[in-house]
Amino acid sequence: MKFYLVGGAIRDKLLGIKVRDNDWVVVGGNYYKMINLGFIPIKSSFPVFLHPISYEEYTLARKDIKINKGYKGFICNFSSKITLKEDLYRRDLTINSIAYDINNNIYYDPYKGIRDIKNRIIRNTSIYFSEDPLRVLRLSKFYSFYYKFGFLVHKKTFNLLFSIVNSGELYFLTPQRIWLETKKVILKCNLFLYFYLLNKCNAINIIYPELINVFKNKNILYYFNLIFDNLYNYKLKLETNLFVLFCFFDCSILSKKFFSNLNILNKIYFFCKKYNLSKKISILFKYLYYILKKIIFFKKKNICKLFIYILNILDVWRKPLNLNIFLKFIKKIKLCFLKKKIFLIIIKYLPDIFYITKNIKNKFIINLGYKGDKIKYKLNILRYKKIYFYIRNKNIKIIR
Repeated sequence: MKFYLVGGAIRDKLLGIKVRDNDWVVVGGNYYKMINLGFIPIKSSFPVFLHPISYEEYTLARKDIKINKGYKGFICNFSSKITLKEDLYRRDLTINSIAYDINNNIYYDPYKGIRDIKNRIIRNTSIYFSEDPLRVLRLSKFYSFYYKFGFLVHKKTFNLLFSIVNSGELYFLTPQRIWLETKKVILKCNLFLYFYLLNKCNAINIIYPELINVFKNKNILYYFNLIFDNLYNYKLKLETNLFVLFCFFDCSILSKKFFSNLNILNKIYFFCKKYNLSKKISILFKYLYYILKKIIFFKKKNICKLFIYILNILDVWRKPLNLNIFLKFIKKIKLCFLKKKIFLIIIKYLPDIFYITKNIKNKFIINLGYKGDKIKYKLNILRYKKIYFYIRNKNIKIIR
């Protein structure tokens, strides 16, 4: 058996980037030989082992054969007869298809990956690159990270992206898998360049149809780039990145129209649901959508009912913490409708309104002898009176 250091560790070492993880390929090995040497098998669709001391990952050399559509449509051959050259050939890019023999200090580079690193070229290792639709996302991720080192995508490789898009393979990617790859970009790469390349090869139409409109308007594209540059430079938390990303759907962040900003909230809710994102985030956007929709049509004399409606939507009677979570959420997102005076007034007094009404509970109404629908009706009447006297005593003026 022979062990070779492969992939990203070599690429980053040659670029002078700090290497975080070492990945190894094992040539001439099998499951039983690895176990006898003390390697620890881990649960995976591939035979992957952990080194007993360093806990670095060691994978048996393999060949991939495409038998079906999608990124899971492969069978793998892990025969001990698989050569190092064959294993490197299945890899996506030449800059990832380099192996290093640490004992003899020799690089194995059959596909000119070192040359491409020197020339700053992102090139596919073989024509089999186009068999895996995930490589559209991964190449875009590589481009978004290595662009700052001067890397550009080779023309033939770029054409292969088009062939993957045209083949319909992207339709076999699940929304959750798409988001998993995108999340990696949000954490450490230039998100704008990631979406830019996806748009260039027309993949955005299939992968993220929610962002199509952004790339149709040059002015909006400029602001889109500016915002994501700031995200990358300041290394904000993932949650904050998500909020800013959502705010760009349908270009609504640049619109002064209240309704267009309102519609974005509903789209964000369905986006969260589609990509199986944080349920808390999606529910908060849903709350905001219903609250703002109600505010649009409210009349001054119904301000007490509006406060009751908002507290009911937030379900604060059963879950009091929802109010603080919602108020913190409002401070994080920056949409123009949040500057409307009526909304600012409601947000300002909402905690006090909840405080004076929280002790009016079902049990109290039931003890008074009310039953069925009359309990809810009486609850709202008592809360209404409390809110009415609070507004009158505070002399709150409702301005739209």
